[in-house]
Amino acid sequence: MMMIPLLPGIAPTAEDIMCRVAENQTAAQEARSAYVYDMNVFVRLKRANGKLAREESRDYVVAPTPKGAARKLVKLEGKIVDGKREIPYTTPKFRYKGTDVDEAVTTSFAKELMWKKGDNGPMVGWFPLSKRRMRNATFTYQGEEHYREFDVFKVEYEEHDDGDCWRGEVLVEKNEFQPVLVTSEWSCRIPTAVKVLLGTNVTNLGVKIAYQRFEKGVWFPVTGGGELKLRVLFMYARTIAFSAKNSGFRKTDVNSTIDFEPASEQPE
Repeated sequence: MMMIPLLPGIAPTAEDIMCRVAENQTAAQEARSAYVYDMNVFVRLKRANGKLAREESRDYVVAPTPKGAARKLVKLEGKIVDGKREIPYTTPKFRYKGTDVDEAVTTSFAKELMWKKGDNGPMVGWFPLSKRRMRNATFTYQGEEHYREFDVFKVEYEEHDDGDCWRGEVLVEKNEFQPVLVTSEWSCRIPTAVKVLLGTNVTNLGVKIAYQRFEKGVWFPVTGGGELKLRVLFMYARTIAFSAKNSGFRKTDVNSTIDFEPASEQPE
């Protein structure tokens, strides 16, 4: 995808806009390495009848590393609902019974689906914002609008790949060409990570991720999440809501490192 200069008074193409977004992703990732911040991850599972089965909230501190970022679990609060009984817990991988599918699903979302070691943000690799992912996507320019405090381009996209198949829209800030909001739904086969971890019958998968500007060229994903329905044969059915929120950003020396204290869970 060749980057073509945008001319004043001439509406850009979707490819022009997204090419600049892709060019900026590496720089944005590097800029995030100057920050330490807090992350809260929340997962809620409901049964087919709509009643709560399990929910879990995890608080992490995220710090830069030579290869991107790592996070350390500092607090966990969860509960299991079994009929009229609520069972609270505060440790990872807590199992209520010998075979606890809910525990495996909850842990998979909190540790593996919503965070990739080194990415420095939740779910940042899910969407076609990089050059590699854009090769298998088409983009459609939908005009301009004002969103929050930003003037943005609105671009719709659709991926055409068996491994990644999202469709939705991205709002791109007009001056720095950074994503402000990405809204998407899964449009074809099940994501490989979801399929491997959870099984094959996943429906109604929709997600959203919002970014915030901290200074010129420094944009962080600050909220992300979504919902899906999962059914494994006739034995297990859940509606899963999941979210992540970043806060408490503080700047650190880019040449310094932060050592996590030993605890029950190693840095991810």
